[in-house]
Amino acid sequence: MRSKVPPAFFLSRMGITQGTEMAFIWRIAWISLFFFPALLHAQEVKYLDLSSTQQRTELRHPPSPPSECNGGGCIGGGMGGGSVADGAPDQRDPHALGVYLLQVIPTEIRPDEPFDPEFKILNTGRVPIELPIHPHLSDLQPADESVAFSYFSFALVVQGESEPESQGSYVPALGFVELYGSHEHDGTMIELRPGEWIRVRATLKLHTWPAEAVCARLRGGFWLRKNTYRPQPGGAFTDAQNLYPNTAPTPSIPVHFLRASAAAHPKK
Repeated sequence: MRSKVPPAFFLSRMGITQGTEMAFIWRIAWISLFFFPALLHAQEVKYLDLSSTQQRTELRHPPSPPSECNGGGCIGGGMGGGSVADGAPDQRDPHALGVYLLQVIPTEIRPDEPFDPEFKILNTGRVPIELPIHPHLSDLQPADESVAFSYFSFALVVQGESEPESQGSYVPALGFVELYGSHEHDGTMIELRPGEWIRVRATLKLHTWPAEAVCARLRGGFWLRKNTYRPQPGGAFTDAQNLYPNTAPTPSIPVHFLRASAAAHPKK
């Protein structure tokens, strides 16, 4: 017959005496209070497959006014432009994201051909965070093309770096896909509680790439913005404000960048 070993025996082996036993128990209780809710919420809440989606991102504006002509010529047309308000992360901010690059298909990437990355976007912070998840910016514009409106944009980024992992220098390889959302359009925003994540599969092409074939790595990243689109006759202005939740480090994936075809190189 086995003899029962009292719990105090294990506590004593851990260096915890009878006098500090209650304090130890309270400490474990406090740790559980903070960490168990995150563990309970640790789950995937949405999967988006954009690999066969043709995104609609065009925004409308009122037509240009008629040109005014005189002996010296004609004046008319429209104007457009934009601005970006920048900033920096704050380590005290409880909002944080980790964007994991789960896979890249294929891993041999030719710059002028599309490839499929899959991302995992995990709330690594201490509070809930809202993210846009709609593929079509055009759906968020009001019916009246002259009305200004605001929306959020969330870019999922692949960025190159050289070998070895975590020690490599920058490799000029960059691609991204953007998602959009607005609180005025149901289903275009999602709230992730701490420990929750979404997965996104997309098809994209690189915007920049190495001049020569090279073995390198791709790492996931993001940028998050709040935008205001201000249409006017003949054009529009977009004001963007970068938002800076803290970024959790994530691993990279080895890839092989192939040499671009002659058609992919910009003309000189």
